Formats: sequence, C-alpha cells, structure tokens
Amino acid sequence: MSARFYFNCICVKTGEKKSVIGGMAGSSMDGLDLVHCDFWESDGKWHFKLNGGKTYPYPRVLKEKLENAPTQSLANQKALDVSFGEWVGKTILDFIKKTTKPDLLGVHGHTLIHNPEKGISWQLGDGSTIAHITQIPTAVAFRSQDISLGGQGAPLVPFGDFDLFGSYDSCLNLGGIANISIKSKKMAWDICPCNQVLNFYAKKLGKSFDNKGAFAASGHFDDHFYNEIKAIPFFEKLPPKSLPNQFIATSILNTVPPLDGLHTYTHFIVGQVAEALKNEPSGSLLITGGGAHNTYLISLIRKSIPGWNIIVPEVEIIDYKEALIFAFLGLMKSLDKVNVFSSVTGATNDSASGVIHFP
Repeated sequence: MSARFYFNCICVKTGEKKSVIGGMAGSSMDGLDLVHCDFWESDGKWHFKLNGGKTYPYPRVLKEKLENAPTQSLANQKALDVSFGEWVGKTILDFIKKTTKPDLLGVHGHTLIHNPEKGISWQLGDGSTIAHITQIPTAVAFRSQDISLGGQGAPLVPFGDFDLFGSYDSCLNLGGIANISIKSKKMAWDICPCNQVLNFYAKKLGKSFDNKGAFAASGHFDDHFYNEIKAIPFFEKLPPKSLPNQFIATSILNTVPPLDGLHTYTHFIVGQVAEALKNEPSGSLLITGGGAHNTYLISLIRKSIPGWNIIVPEVEIIDYKEALIFAFLGLMKSLDKVNVFSSVTGATNDSASGVIHFP
C-alpha cells in the first residue's frame, strides 16, 4: 500500500505529483521570481519538473519603499509587510492565469533584517495575507525555526542543492549574495555579496546591471579597494556564516570609480570562490543566479579553479533555481520533513523550518 503523509491537512501519496509555486524576492531587488513546478518521490528520491517561470519587476513606488524600509519605524515596517504581501498575492494570481492552480505556495519574501546572532531574521511578505488573497496554503518564514535552534537560518537553498541537484559536486549561486554548497561535506555558506555590489556600480553608469560584465572588463584593478574589502572580518570567519543585505557600506564602495569598482570587485568575487574550493578535490560545479549570465565573471572563475568542470545550465535553471527550491522547501514543511540542515547553518539539529498559513 502506498504511504500517505499528513500535515496541516496537506496530503501526498508516494509517487504522486504535487503542484507547487515557488516565489523568491531576491537580495538583488530585481523583482519577484515565480516558478511553477511538480514534485514527486520515487525510489527514495525527490524529482521535479519545472513548468515555467516569470520575474515580476517591482513597481517603482514599491521598490523605493523596500529600499527605505530599514530606516522606517516599526509601525511602517509592519504595514509594508502586509502591503508587500498583498502585492505578492496579486502577482501570484496573475501568474496562475498562465498556469494551473497549485496545491501549495512556498515564498521567500524580501529580507528586511537578518541578524541571527540576535535571533532575528524578518522577511517582508505577510504569509496570511498571501494565503487569503490566493486562497492557497502558503509556506513562509523558512529561517525562523533554524534560528530558534541557534542556527544562521541561512543559506537555505543548499537543502535543494543536495536533494534536487545532487549529481553535482558543488553548487554556486551568484545572486545578490553569492553562496556555495559542498555536497561531500554537506556544508554551505554565504561567500560574499555579488550582484548587490556589481549592480551598485552599474547604476552609477546608467544601467541596472553590467551586461555580460562588459563594464568590469574595461576597468582597472584597484589594490587599495581590493584590500579594503578583503580586510572586512567576515571574510576571515569559518562557516557556518551568512550575510545580511547591504553588508558592504556604500562609504567603502564610493571610494573607487565605477568601472574600476566593477573590475576589482569582480576579481574579489572570483577570489572568494577559489578560496571556498581550495581544499576540495576538483569535480563538477553548477553555477546559477544572475551572475551566471556575466560571461566575464564566469570566464575568470573558470581560470581560477582549473580542473573543475563548470556547468552553466539552461536559462530557466539559472534564473529560477532559487524559486524552485523554495517551492521544494515549502513542500517539505507541509510534510513535516527536514528542510534545513544543521551542518549548513550551525543549529543544534536539523529542522522542518517555516510557517504554513491557510486561507
């Protein structure tokens, strides 16, 4: 007889496909990534089919509110939590018009505060509001339980790296923040800010991002700036470790012209990737996230880790792997199964982290 798992009224039969929409409000602040996917379990392994994805840019006024949120009063932050949840819910309804209504939503909202040392991590996008608008059970707040267990609550994507992309030896995500997963050690950590910094300089040059790294390739290396960044204590810390948004102060970033800043910081990212892998035997490295489209950055990474087989996958996986994994984390939470590894976060034990809101 096929096993069935029950948790908060969600039921999955072994081998049965479950339809889930994943949402990711990334630290690059490009917008909300949504992906529709199916998951099923067979022979003790989880499988997925990605049925399509779309990125919804933030409306200008909403983006300004998110950018200014850290300096607002608590009352205004709570109001934004709800209003952002309303926007997310309505955006998901628009996305559903182009696909089928899922069984569940797994949404990682916009990170307002991430300070695990103080037991705090707050992602804007109120789950009850999203569930009410969409009339779909909604899993959010994936960091909360892990942090209560003494963990970093981040990075979260490695669980999916190990379970869904386990054929690769390591996975590197070049998003707003770069993070890496090492399968052999079942470890992962945030390496350094990535597109957050690169986009900062691109905007000074009148662009939202550095297309294929063309600006960075034309700049010059600034030793003082490189050493100033490298001296930040975080980069000497051993894992587990994670980064908040806007980690590197603009006062540092403004000390160098944009072209040189792009060139130098691109080399800094490459150095951090090489450092993360220096004690690992060469193998296959899957690279995803917006930075995977930066051909200059990818070419430098290839040169910095000779012997590694670098895989840049199809565009849908590059752009929507994180949203896909948050759909998976939501499904695991609905089954009351582990979705955060203590070996990654430093918590006292693994956990089924997150909160599910019902319509």
